[in-house]
Amino acid sequence: MQKAFSIPLFLLFIIVATSCGNRDTANESCGNILRYAKLLRIENHNGYKVAKVLNPKDSTVVDATYILVGKDNNVPENLPKGTLLRTPIDNAVVFSSVFAGPLDELGKIDVVKGVVDACYFKQPEISAGLKSGAVADLGPASGPSLEKITAQQPQAIFLSIYDGMDVKNIDKCGVPVIRMTDNFETDPLARAEWIRLFGILTDTEAKADSIFKEVEKSYTELKQAASAYKSKPSVLVENMYQGVWYLPGGASYQARIIEDAGGKYIWADDKSAGSLNLSYEEVLAKAHNADIWLLKLFGTDLDKKTLLGMDNRYANFRAVEHGGVYYSDTKKTQLFEEFPYHPELLLNDYILVFHPEAEGKMRYFNKMKP
Repeated sequence: MQKAFSIPLFLLFIIVATSCGNRDTANESCGNILRYAKLLRIENHNGYKVAKVLNPKDSTVVDATYILVGKDNNVPENLPKGTLLRTPIDNAVVFSSVFAGPLDELGKIDVVKGVVDACYFKQPEISAGLKSGAVADLGPASGPSLEKITAQQPQAIFLSIYDGMDVKNIDKCGVPVIRMTDNFETDPLARAEWIRLFGILTDTEAKADSIFKEVEKSYTELKQAASAYKSKPSVLVENMYQGVWYLPGGASYQARIIEDAGGKYIWADDKSAGSLNLSYEEVLAKAHNADIWLLKLFGTDLDKKTLLGMDNRYANFRAVEHGGVYYSDTKKTQLFEEFPYHPELLLNDYILVFHPEAEGKMRYFNKMKP
């Protein structure tokens, strides 16, 4: 995480950012207004904004450029190259329940008119919309209906990008695809700062900025508090899915949250920000003595018998026999919807897991029953 600005430099940052609107040159920019995000740039220009999504493997490469012009404004002349979006948007397709979280918090959940993997959306407004037909069920993420997407006539598609993903078919819909690579950020606050893009797109910029400032404050305070604990348990996460153990890379923001909570992520020496696809044997060799094992499950109240019923080889991990397994039932909790843009909530849970002497109540995780 980047260190906080000193007070004089912070004041200078505010002066520069707020003075941008007073410039008259159409293409003059104040530069990037974001502080933490490395894969997103947002620039204020006279009469429009520019949002640039950068390549996760090479941040000098721009994967997508969006020119954001208010609907009540005339489109300026001599705009830079990019996808034009008139804001605020009021009709969007969302490919992940993760993105419904910030839209809901900003009071703009009604923007969502179509969803993929509908069963994972928990917002009451979306559930009601799916029943009434106000929100379209566009099918599974593995094979969404392009015909239904086109029929919705959305202004934008929020799409989470992952390694090796091919978006050519989705691009054929003729709808602007907002390439969300926030999951490749290496700093929890960097990913959380992407809420400011949602704010600009939905004309709730001030609210988004306020939310992020509170997140930043809370996260920084919790991280500082965690540094006072002497214990530093080793940590394993996730479990196998169809024979593959998917783990966050050592340079990922998820690994960073573990570190900030005072844990030792076993793959911390890995340099990737994406996902590691490992075999059971590879994980066992490196993590069999892990103190803590954190799992995310869906619709499962976990005890030892249930865990070993998934794969009896899990008994080979020390955490199973020594009470170090903690799980989150993501069917009951809002973990996936909240923590990407509220990492302070997950950080607090991790602190409570890693340091039993800490006081508080966990929001997402429970200790596995015997």
